[in-house]
Amino acid sequence: MRIKKCLRALGLVFILACVIVPLSIQADVYIKQKNHTDGFSMMGQSQPAQDDLFVTWMAKDKARMDHGEDSTIIIWMDKKVMYMIDHAEMRYTEMPIDSKGDIFSSAISASDLSDEEQAQAKKMMEGFAKMMKPKVSVKETGETQKIKNWDCKKYIMTMSMMGTTTKYETWATEDIKIDYELYRNLTFSVMGQTPGIEDMVKEMEKIKGIVVLSTGTMSMMGTDVKSSQELLEVSDKAAPGGTYEVPEGYKKEN
Repeated sequence: MRIKKCLRALGLVFILACVIVPLSIQADVYIKQKNHTDGFSMMGQSQPAQDDLFVTWMAKDKARMDHGEDSTIIIWMDKKVMYMIDHAEMRYTEMPIDSKGDIFSSAISASDLSDEEQAQAKKMMEGFAKMMKPKVSVKETGETQKIKNWDCKKYIMTMSMMGTTTKYETWATEDIKIDYELYRNLTFSVMGQTPGIEDMVKEMEKIKGIVVLSTGTMSMMGTDVKSSQELLEVSDKAAPGGTYEVPEGYKKEN
């Protein structure tokens, strides 16, 4: 289970970095992407192959990402808040985003913990953030290729996190015409909520345009796990009513 959660965490970080980082919004943008992980065996346990579908809606001051039918993340920039929604349990967690995007410090400060308990919690989170901090390097190869209807450039990205290393072969296009500059502030608010993520975001800016296809191999405890991310659709269209709202009847977790 721990391995599975680690893979999902790495996949989500990569998708946010590759898809959300380059974009800037004039109106609502709809993005649909498939994430595939091959089956593998590790420490006597086997994990079957898995396909995950990510659907993202983004506007100028808000964003939503659905991971399958089970979980959703909604960000409201004007409220400086993020909602993490569990549809199976019909529950959600509300987490503040401060001016620096440090979601963990904000959550601790807004809690009912005593000053001493808050100090202990912050110290623990600092150690956790150091352990979780990803190290990323991106290199443009100069190679080009047409994928679907888009002219793409090839990049090699290496990501190290929590004792694992993943090397990605990434193809990105600038054929999809979107105002990239407008989205930069929202990007850093979304990605900057995790301590230590700023350096990764800066490095990811070397990938120009939108990622169309990426294949990677993660090395963990002597096992190689292959995965891929594919852009299925990107389009401008009006988001359905309630897209950026927590569904009615859901219970807030404290």
